[in-house]
Amino acid sequence: MDTRSGSQCSVAPEAVLNNGDLVLPPRISRVNGWSLPLHYFQVVTWAVFLGLSSATFGIFIPLLPHVWKYIAYVVTGGIFFFHLVVHLIASCIDPADFNVRLMKNYSQPMPIFDRSKHAHVIQNQFCHLCKVTVNKKTKHCISCNKCVSGFDHHCKWINNCVGSRNYWFFFSTVASATAGMLCLITILLYILVQYFVDPGVLRTDPNYEDVKNTNTWLLFLPLFPVQVQTLIVVIIGMVVLLLDLLGLVQLGQLLIFHIYLKAKKLTTFEYLIKTRKEESSKHQAARKDPCTQMEEGFLQQGDGALGSSAQGDKAKNSLLTFKCLYHHSTPLPSDKSSSEQEADDEPSPSSLRAKVKSFLLIYKSPCHFCTSVNPDGDSSAKEADVVRSLSSLG
Repeated sequence: MDTRSGSQCSVAPEAVLNNGDLVLPPRISRVNGWSLPLHYFQVVTWAVFLGLSSATFGIFIPLLPHVWKYIAYVVTGGIFFFHLVVHLIASCIDPADFNVRLMKNYSQPMPIFDRSKHAHVIQNQFCHLCKVTVNKKTKHCISCNKCVSGFDHHCKWINNCVGSRNYWFFFSTVASATAGMLCLITILLYILVQYFVDPGVLRTDPNYEDVKNTNTWLLFLPLFPVQVQTLIVVIIGMVVLLLDLLGLVQLGQLLIFHIYLKAKKLTTFEYLIKTRKEESSKHQAARKDPCTQMEEGFLQQGDGALGSSAQGDKAKNSLLTFKCLYHHSTPLPSDKSSSEQEADDEPSPSSLRAKVKSFLLIYKSPCHFCTSVNPDGDSSAKEADVVRSLSSLG
């Protein structure tokens, strides 16, 4: 058994359940977002980007008046080009820890983690799978099966881990995609308004001089003009607008979330660890109430665990008695004077605690409903659960 001491932070590259599916770590560590197999989210991302780019520069911007057309080409084109560059960089960078990149041979299969030898993959800043010393913020990603420096999360959309080496490229990818979609929505809304107000404004291109039918529109100007009917343009515009709005909502939420994380100086991993600890603390505080423990015990054990229905009824009635003892230790107000009330035979706090203790001892054996369970668990195990969940985060 491993006897290393010190801080522990790890994710075991073992088979885990993700939304009911069994997830196995790859035998060969992934280098970057282009390592096979490609994720279908990644394929969808690039397909949408190419589709929106073609529609923007081939259909909608050519419909704008000359002045706005050139402004749209420069501004929107610059944003789309910047997005393409940072998106490629975020996908191509290997976010692994420096020592992993220095010493690791990506062509060799990774060993299977043996939990009988080591409690965690990373112990005392040493990874038992990568066989290297790593820094404090390094985590072993189950999806990439390697240690990632400054681990934030594993992004399916770029098919790569997001760590300290490529985080700002990832952030720029999200920000530029959001800005590009805002530009496209602005262009689409302008075209929609002008179509109902003054359609002639949208037909200023010289190629329209030979088009006599006002229901005929030209796509892919000025290089490859294709004549289509108004309905086709409307359908394309509605589909693009719908995709744009859906993407803007998702990307906007993600961008705001990461701006919040940067303001708090947290990574996604640290934020989820903090959130789970707070939820666990609240749950643990709620379980300190003996009545809550007893009621949860009844729900967990059921009448069948009590041996018979009669015994179950007896235990439930006793629970009501216990709750009366616990919650009604203070006598109800009366018309007696204070001196008369002091003379009354009231149960003292010590005697009440003694009664409660006796009650618990009597009923603990048959139904075990007063046995508390630690919901918090090992902190390293919780971190492992978080990293596993982040391995499927987009």
